[in-house]
Amino acid sequence: MMRVFTMLLVVASLPVSAQAGLGAVPDGLLGRWAGATIENGTPRLFELEMARTDGGALETMLTLPYNGYDRFPFAFVYTPASDGDGVLTAELFGDAMRLTVDLAEGHLRGVVTVGDSVTARVHLQKVVAFDLPPITTEDLRFVAGRDTLVGTLFRPAGAVRPPVAVLVVGRGLGARDETWARLLARTGVAALAFDGRGVGGSTGDAAAVTAEDRVADVHGALDALAVRADLGPVGLVSFSAGGWVAPVVAAARPDVAFVVALVPPAESLADQQGHVTTAFMRASGETYTEAEVADAFAYQRETVRLAHAGAPWEAYARLNAPARAARWAEHALIPDSLGAADLDYFRRRRGFGTPPWDRVGVPVLAVYGEVDLIVPPQDNVPRLRAALADNPDATVVVLPGANHAMARPGATVGEGDWPDRFYRPWTRSPWLFETLVEWFAARFP
Repeated sequence: MMRVFTMLLVVASLPVSAQAGLGAVPDGLLGRWAGATIENGTPRLFELEMARTDGGALETMLTLPYNGYDRFPFAFVYTPASDGDGVLTAELFGDAMRLTVDLAEGHLRGVVTVGDSVTARVHLQKVVAFDLPPITTEDLRFVAGRDTLVGTLFRPAGAVRPPVAVLVVGRGLGARDETWARLLARTGVAALAFDGRGVGGSTGDAAAVTAEDRVADVHGALDALAVRADLGPVGLVSFSAGGWVAPVVAAARPDVAFVVALVPPAESLADQQGHVTTAFMRASGETYTEAEVADAFAYQRETVRLAHAGAPWEAYARLNAPARAARWAEHALIPDSLGAADLDYFRRRRGFGTPPWDRVGVPVLAVYGEVDLIVPPQDNVPRLRAALADNPDATVVVLPGANHAMARPGATVGEGDWPDRFYRPWTRSPWLFETLVEWFAARFP
């Protein structure tokens, strides 16, 4: 869950701009600050870049190096204090942060608190400001079926005919994914992030979107980009459930130049849901017999198949009674009515059969998380490698310790004392970004 913390900065007295008056932003606060929060002895890097608008207001850019140098605006408000110091307030990350600002030394330092408890210490220093690779953005509209979808094309500034990635999001993520689009654009790959039907500025009904609609959306995006003489080869970057969509489109279109699939299913939706249940059983620490694992898999797979077939509630009820009595019941998705949200999703995604990876002949990069319980690598990686056996440029990578978000979850790990035992903050695997950058650079120098 994303938390909110307020940053309070006590600003030392330094000269301000000539037009500065009450509430004006001190000149010494402007510029770039780099450092970290230190939680249980472990730093989490972040940067703040502060500037003053023409109207004298403070504007701040937040950069997260550990998250692929994601960079986005973040609103701070500066208020001078009665004793000559000042206060900056904002919503940031989560919790309450209070920092003393020593502009003479160029340091920001303080603590993060939850209630009365200090959860982290913070230290930033004033550093030389330099630009990350600049990017430009462009609004884009295109037609998909009876709807008009809107999105943003992010591209590396100054690049001539850069490769382009259409972002194919996963389940429940209908809004344009600007974080990944910015990341790709900064590595030299333009990216189109668009709102799904009925989301954001796009027309349509989000609650009625089917598997066929999702495929049509990507075809519409590709059609809009195909006529652009200022863009290079176009491919797909999919996430999770988008891995059912991307190979269908790539197998049907000779103009798809590449596919990057992050945690993609290599089996049908019915089989995948069965393996989600068995993955949670394995991760629970309980010991289950092979027969119990097989029964759990068969039950969960059948619930999806019944949804695909539009079966009446009586069909589910017959399955549910023994499932609820089983030892593995807590790990299964057992619907309580025909109107259950998951059953509705399964009905509308009946087109998510075994993805046709065997018919994708363009370069493919697939990335999995070692401890992913949603698309378990032990169930999907062998199937994908077999399907791509005849593809001359197919790369499958499993990130050590990473989950479905391709991240290492926050935890205290190791034995004994520091440095053998330490706190690991939530971060996406650094190997994820290196893998993407190197893979694209090798094929689109």
